[in-house]
Amino acid sequence: MALPRSFASYNNFELAFARLVRGGNKEYKNFYRHLFPSYHLALGENLRDLLGDIKSGAYEPNRVSHVFQPKQTGILRPLSLLTLTDLLVYQAIVNTVGAAFEEEQKKYAFRKSFGAILAGKSSEFFYRSWKTSYLAYNSRIRKGFKDGNRWIADFDLVSFYELIDHGLLRSCLARKVRSSDLLNLLFHCLRTWTTDAGGSHLAHGVPQGPEPSAFLAECLLFHFDAKELAPVVYVRYVDDVKLMGQDESAVRRALLRLDLSAKELGLVPQAQKIEVRKVRKLKEVLKTVPSGLASTAIGSRRQEVTKQKDLLTLFRTSLIKRGRFLVVDDITKFRFALSRLSARRDVLYRVGQLLGRRPDCSWHLANYVKKFPRDERAATVLLQALRADPVYDAAASNYIDALSECAVDRQLKECRNTIRGLKKRSMEQSLLLQVSSADFVGRRSTPDEAVKIIRAHRDPRVRGILLSRLFGSDPPAPFVPSQALNLLRDETRGEDPDLARYCAHLLLTSWPWPRTAALPHSRNLNHAVKLLLLAMGLRQRTPSKRRILEVFFQDKIQIHVRIPWRKALRSEFKQVESRCIRLQQLWVGEPGAKVQMLDTFNELLVQNFSRGNPGLSSAYTAAAGGKPHPDWGAWIRDGNLIRALPKGSSWFVEVHDTRVASDLSHAKQRAGKSRGRPTRRIEHKEVDRLIKGAQKAWAELISQWVKFLS
Repeated sequence: MALPRSFASYNNFELAFARLVRGGNKEYKNFYRHLFPSYHLALGENLRDLLGDIKSGAYEPNRVSHVFQPKQTGILRPLSLLTLTDLLVYQAIVNTVGAAFEEEQKKYAFRKSFGAILAGKSSEFFYRSWKTSYLAYNSRIRKGFKDGNRWIADFDLVSFYELIDHGLLRSCLARKVRSSDLLNLLFHCLRTWTTDAGGSHLAHGVPQGPEPSAFLAECLLFHFDAKELAPVVYVRYVDDVKLMGQDESAVRRALLRLDLSAKELGLVPQAQKIEVRKVRKLKEVLKTVPSGLASTAIGSRRQEVTKQKDLLTLFRTSLIKRGRFLVVDDITKFRFALSRLSARRDVLYRVGQLLGRRPDCSWHLANYVKKFPRDERAATVLLQALRADPVYDAAASNYIDALSECAVDRQLKECRNTIRGLKKRSMEQSLLLQVSSADFVGRRSTPDEAVKIIRAHRDPRVRGILLSRLFGSDPPAPFVPSQALNLLRDETRGEDPDLARYCAHLLLTSWPWPRTAALPHSRNLNHAVKLLLLAMGLRQRTPSKRRILEVFFQDKIQIHVRIPWRKALRSEFKQVESRCIRLQQLWVGEPGAKVQMLDTFNELLVQNFSRGNPGLSSAYTAAAGGKPHPDWGAWIRDGNLIRALPKGSSWFVEVHDTRVASDLSHAKQRAGKSRGRPTRRIEHKEVDRLIKGAQKAWAELISQWVKFLS
């Protein structure tokens, strides 16, 4: 692949890692914090290894897992959990995209758009501080209101991140990003990361959670920013657009133009949230300020409220009674005060009334209840909330973590029964609930029992997070790594590189190792662990890598016969690798091109097999008749080859005949009963049927090949 140097450089990937670590998406980063130190220990080795995979075409993105966060409405917002390597590649790609679009963003930044503002090409932060951006957004709204714009319209988009069309996004990015190979890599990743549970590529959406997604969304929304809507004031924070005007007609016309622009992009406006209204007070216009901004946004003088008495007043005024229920009236004041108030029974009573009805605030509510350690009343409040129905996994996870702090001994049986019931009732069945419930039990177990609890989980993400909680270096961890040596050693041989690397990192805390803690033989270690040991000076040679053909046939085609490909292919090794990469790039592409590449890939394999086979080489040379190789279509019908490959030879013929009949090969068919007739377009289902036969044919070819190589 001819990737641009700005992307495929060590400096770009080093910057990408720094931006991952320093990203402002703190809640999302909680899933990765335990992995950062182990990756950083061998940063140079890891980045050079990853760059080698990308440049050779061996890099493949992994499927994501999802967790869900409830909104106030009860609708779930999905977070996509990528592997650490995929996150790094994503950030490195969008570093390059950001540099290409930086000048375009500057036209609108802090004038029309206020979200996901780039911090600069060399900054270790990808975006400017969101606090700065949000305050500028609200400042622009204040100015618009002061200038007499009292007619307001809010324009919002339905499931914006999930509905971004990949084709449209690619055409948008192609205006500034000239490298088709870089775009191919990006959209190959996006297809993988937005695949549904059935394995189908959705062809729309970007993963929510990673910072780079916000900038890809920005690139589309510049389409809105470019509209001239004067005299209406237009301000946008991500997909939240506010229009302000001095008369209703002008605002409605601007709203109509945005609606049409959204339809051009295939986006759907949020009809329930769009309305034109006249306001009297600035408070009616300002969007709710996130709690992190409250210290600079509350009060006309922007003075931080610090005294407990003032915080209590602020907390009480943020709540109102509606019938029998207590509800949050001002979420900004509520979160700000609650996060700073000390433990008070009257506040706990009010928090208890909100636990079951505000799952979107569960993190703040649970953190306040944690201020009552080993407190029976606080634990009872949490248990009541956990018995409510439905309980979202994210809220349940936060409340179980708080319950772990608050529960007293005589409540433990009740707590365990409640948690077991939650796991049965859960509709999401996400890793959030698995981690919190296992952590609750693990903290009240022996080290050996905690190890069994971790081993019982199949998801490597869950095992990694539980290891960090129960045996990691964080102060709350009840156990130390030396109490889980066998588990850690086993995981260093596992298939998941993030988990294997992290476990090796935990073992390094016991260096120099006693015999019981020593790592297994280096041949059995995960490749990521070998790189870590190399960086630490515990290994002298760079580990040998699995090559492209080995990964393709063993992992993707599931042929588990090992063959020394360099010896088998000799001088054509690189050429066959290149064809293998191209074949995978076309795997979901145009079917005619795919079958062409499949046929030429087969041709190279069978030619090398035939030349090296002692029983075939003479017949192969005779069939060539003085040329370097015989006619491909004739050779796969030769009786000698059919006897050597009785199961697979008919498949090679079928692939070749399909390729010859393709309109991408010739204008008219050159042989057979259809000679002289126009060639035809190959359909996806036809190629899919051919691909199903590949495993059997290739397995026979490789099995026979190995016999005379050994």
